[in-house]
Amino acid sequence: MAPPVHHAANNLTITPMNDKLRRTLVLLAVFCITFLAVYVIRHLQDGHRLKDILTWHKSDTRSETYTLRSSPSIDLNEVEVLAAINQESAAIVRAAMPAVVSIDTSGVRHERYRDFWGRTWVQPSTVQGQGSGVIVTEEGHVLTNHHVIQGTPNIRLTLHDGSVYSAKVIGTDPAVDIAVLKIDDKGPFQPLKFGDSSKIEVGNIVFAVGNPFGLGKSVTDGKISAKKRSFSDSQVDLLQTSAAINPGNSGGPLVNIRGEIIGINSRIYSTDKKNPGFQGIGFAIPSNAALETMKSILARGRPTRGFLGMALENLDPFTRKQLNFKQTHGVRVAGLVPQSPATQAGLRPNDIITRFNGTQVRNTRQLITLIQQSKINSDVRIEIWRDGAQRTLTATMRDASDFNQNATRKKPPHPNQHVDTQAILTALGIYVREPTHTERSQGVDGVIISKISRQSQLLGKLRIGDVIRAINSRRAQSADDFLTRLAASAAVQDTELLVKRGELSFRITLSRVRTR
Repeated sequence: MAPPVHHAANNLTITPMNDKLRRTLVLLAVFCITFLAVYVIRHLQDGHRLKDILTWHKSDTRSETYTLRSSPSIDLNEVEVLAAINQESAAIVRAAMPAVVSIDTSGVRHERYRDFWGRTWVQPSTVQGQGSGVIVTEEGHVLTNHHVIQGTPNIRLTLHDGSVYSAKVIGTDPAVDIAVLKIDDKGPFQPLKFGDSSKIEVGNIVFAVGNPFGLGKSVTDGKISAKKRSFSDSQVDLLQTSAAINPGNSGGPLVNIRGEIIGINSRIYSTDKKNPGFQGIGFAIPSNAALETMKSILARGRPTRGFLGMALENLDPFTRKQLNFKQTHGVRVAGLVPQSPATQAGLRPNDIITRFNGTQVRNTRQLITLIQQSKINSDVRIEIWRDGAQRTLTATMRDASDFNQNATRKKPPHPNQHVDTQAILTALGIYVREPTHTERSQGVDGVIISKISRQSQLLGKLRIGDVIRAINSRRAQSADDFLTRLAASAAVQDTELLVKRGELSFRITLSRVRTR
């Protein structure tokens, strides 16, 4: 150890240990002063006053006083109507919600592919989906959209109380986009009542109930924005609503203020086809059309379509002038199917149909809808204009499928003459292909025209790339199925095709093909 150092002046003795302690204390003091300076500078930069910073210890322990408002801004007596609406809306939802089900589907879809050399093969792919439905009978029949359960045999329903059931498909109507399911249980179940969609008015309040995005039961409200919208290729005119309908809402009910079904939520209008979302325009199938379709399916296992057997055309200025027809409405009869109900009723080519069962006829689409929605075997009144005079005829409605099946089984004019399928298809001159996997994933459903011959009667009416969705109101399931039914139908009668071109859907009629 080093010897101590003596200072005579003050007789103090400083050891090396005391010197080290002094340096430590000096460093600690410098650190504290530096930290305090940085703290003060930062708080001054944040806008605090020096006085508040120096008294920070007091503000930390001080209790801030506050007073909340104890009364609402408006008394309920001043908004009695809105208060009643608020309570009534909740009551409607409580009444409707128990009948709404969530639908989960799964299955295997078989995609057909074709290579450059014409070879085909089938590749299975797993598909899953979600949607909504509504219980409409005590026995457990559920109404939903056809596209919700299409191609998915495994269906699971989740009811309002959380119970889960399997379900089977009773029948579907792709043209109207309606499917009828049956819960695999005896019940009884709590159904929702159908309302009369013909009495709904633009501006009426409605509620859309469903399972959007798979999040669970939810409800949105809005109004009826428009009626009789032909937005899609549906066989019925749709209701347009401002109630939000998002993916997963499809198949759920659109209810009125009485808690009645006045529509089945079907689809939305979206400018983004790859990632569709609600943009203020939704569509629902009217309850009357859905109910009639369901009754047909429950009665016969399939939907029924009214049929009269006429080829129809809208009136253009040239036709009006040629026939000397001066009224602003009406549809011209362009042709008749032999032995059809229209022929038996006495209709002739160039007759102008002005009213159907008392309803004024505006165009071919409206008249076709009226015919197809008519009850089978019922008598309908058809008011026509012929040679300057008004006449009223009566026709008996037939089922389109029954008539088409009977027509394809009809014998050729001569005992030894057979229908030459290839000759008929050559005469028609259209060639089709099935959608690719990518096209199917984008919603293409049907067969696609790949070629049209120069001699085809459809040249100028159809284009390459047009999608044929249905033939005689029946879906085109595949290219082979379509060509087979096309040849069988065109050999004996006029044939109707449902065509989709971009966002436009329309129908055209092919004249009967005579190959000899």
